Amino acid sequence: MRYITPLFILFLLGLLACSDDFLESKPDKKLVVPSTLDDLQAMLDYFDVHNANMPGMGELSSDDYYMLFDRWNSLSSQYMKNGYIWAKEIWEGSVSIDWNNRYQQVFYANYVLEGLAELDPSADPARWDQLKGSALFHRAHAFYQLAQLFCAPYDKSASNEGYGLPLRLTSDMNVHVGRATVQETYDRILTDLTDALELLPETDPYKTRPVKAAACALLSRVYLTMQDYDKALEYAELALDIGYELIDFTNLNTEASYPMERYNSEVIFHSRMTRYSTLASSRLIMDSTLFRSYAEDDIRKAAWFRTVSGNYTFKGSYDGSLQIFNGLAIDECYLTKAECLARQGLVEEAINILNDLLVARFETGSYSPLSVTDQQEALSVILLERRKELLFRGIRWMDLRRLNLDPSTATTLYRNLDGTLYQLEPGSPNYILPIADDVIQLSGIPQNIRE
Repeated sequence: MRYITPLFILFLLGLLACSDDFLESKPDKKLVVPSTLDDLQAMLDYFDVHNANMPGMGELSSDDYYMLFDRWNSLSSQYMKNGYIWAKEIWEGSVSIDWNNRYQQVFYANYVLEGLAELDPSADPARWDQLKGSALFHRAHAFYQLAQLFCAPYDKSASNEGYGLPLRLTSDMNVHVGRATVQETYDRILTDLTDALELLPETDPYKTRPVKAAACALLSRVYLTMQDYDKALEYAELALDIGYELIDFTNLNTEASYPMERYNSEVIFHSRMTRYSTLASSRLIMDSTLFRSYAEDDIRKAAWFRTVSGNYTFKGSYDGSLQIFNGLAIDECYLTKAECLARQGLVEEAINILNDLLVARFETGSYSPLSVTDQQEALSVILLERRKELLFRGIRWMDLRRLNLDPSTATTLYRNLDGTLYQLEPGSPNYILPIADDVIQLSGIPQNIRE
């Protein structure tokens, strides 16, 4: 694949309202200007932009793991220390790579969309459509991930008029873009994804490129975040109908360093998280209660965890490495479908879907299908299994934020470091990260308020 980096200014990308000094800085005239479908495809195939370095601050702040004080204290980055304890101040002068990397992705997507507008689609309409659909998917994916960190949780019972994202829809850095509302942010994400769904192909040989199933899976996730369970169910079922297969865990080599194969049969769209040292297997320790919730004949217990100094750490990434997979996979669609059915009161159907997933995770003949008739009990079971299955997938923080809107599913998080106790209450403004100081200074956009 050809990789093209059109402008070095991508690292400021998210500022969306550049300073005069910045605008006076000209790009290198020797840089290649993409002008063909091949060039634009190369921009969309840039792995480091569209498939790697995805946001990790939500995972860092979640409750599936903990750190011992000496390991936390040895972290070289103060913002990681601060994020772990949900401090009021996070960045302390550091840049936010989560913000910058995603606005770099937005820049690339906008650049491709503008490039396509200059080309005649009739020369190769199928490919032109695929490129446009891919660019729209990537922009929506970037905006969605940013919204989970830097915007208030979407609340279907509220107006959602609070600060959303700067929705940059042009690659022109001279155009000032302020913060939209939360509602406008989600409206843009949904518009881009529904448009992408119409344009993307059914299949592609590379799982690093989006296809129709990826748009469906991401739409399902977005609607779940918005508590629109009918729509979340609709798109989860569309993704499931396409035919991605669950892995039979009895075929895994549980003794391998990383038993899960990259680009395995469950993966719809591959992406992985920024490598935060906080989440390295040498530092994190699995939440012990969560670990004990896996049955002894649940193959995930052997395939996904290893013992380190008497504690358990994670080795089950769908990236097939120590890096954390946070892409889209079909197991998530099973769980979303089950949750939505349970919320609709279709308990038997919901539990049947959950059983279809779990039987593939247990030793042959050992799984006893769940049988639940009470709606609230079914929802509790499904949410626990969702947490167990989607562990270290970049989803827990999103789930905490949405589930905290309902007192019956709200969770208070705790950290204990050398006897000092920290806690994060449901609904706390600290579920919204501050925007880095350099972005605020250069753009003039409003800051998020924390306590």
